Amino acid sequence: MRALAEFIMRGRVRAVLTTMVGIPLISPAALALVSLRRGSSEGLMVLAWAMLPVVVMGFSGHMSPLMTGLTVSPLAAVCAGALALRGSRSWSVALMVLAAVGAAGILLTDHFSGGLLQSLLQAAEEAGGQAEQLQRVFASEPLATGYLAWFSVMYAALALVLARYWQALLYNPGGFREEFHQLRVPLPVAAVGMLVWVYCLVNPDFVFWGGVVAFPLVVAGIALVHWLVASRNWGRGPLVAMYVALVIATLPLAGFLCGLALIDSWIDIRGRAAKK
Repeated sequence: MRALAEFIMRGRVRAVLTTMVGIPLISPAALALVSLRRGSSEGLMVLAWAMLPVVVMGFSGHMSPLMTGLTVSPLAAVCAGALALRGSRSWSVALMVLAAVGAAGILLTDHFSGGLLQSLLQAAEEAGGQAEQLQRVFASEPLATGYLAWFSVMYAALALVLARYWQALLYNPGGFREEFHQLRVPLPVAAVGMLVWVYCLVNPDFVFWGGVVAFPLVVAGIALVHWLVASRNWGRGPLVAMYVALVIATLPLAGFLCGLALIDSWIDIRGRAAKK
């Protein structure tokens, strides 16, 4: 990992090529690393070069609006999140910006593609005739757009985490762990996020949109669990169990993490522990 991060940071051409090659997580993380370390001028330059072939193929008809949007949205989100993190030094601000940009990218994709659900059904039909199964999974347009927005935001956030880890590895060993453990969401934002999450849970068509709005809370809850495990020296077992449970029972555990983050925003669990 360190060798790859060093390779990316040796020059703009290498960063652009790594971003353009399209390796899952690695490519958007390369863009985020440049943005975190060198700022908006260099980060936006890498973003522009990486997006250029995708946009050209989209406008020329060689790539569908759906694929163009799904490619561009996470790149724009991770770049915006990285620049927000660099400027504010706040993970909560970075995650809110990243979620907003990622969601906006999917909404724009929905607009220019003439409807994401219809585009997904058409792509599935062309790929192998699985449109009926997809129709049963995504029964409405808000459900389809919400799922893609949630996936795009989650993917961009994972890339940003990887980039911040690389940055700490190269320039501030141990800094990422300490920074992540202190992640808290401001109480007003946490309260609004929780209310939206609960509202969307009782409106199934918008359940994934609730996940997008509450995403910073979920990450804050994960960060709090990481801090608790580290402070109690419990080893990696509880963390492995948490991530496995997130895959198996995403919605219930995400709700628990949101509640945990809301409580932490209210009473500052870490601060109270430090006073004892």
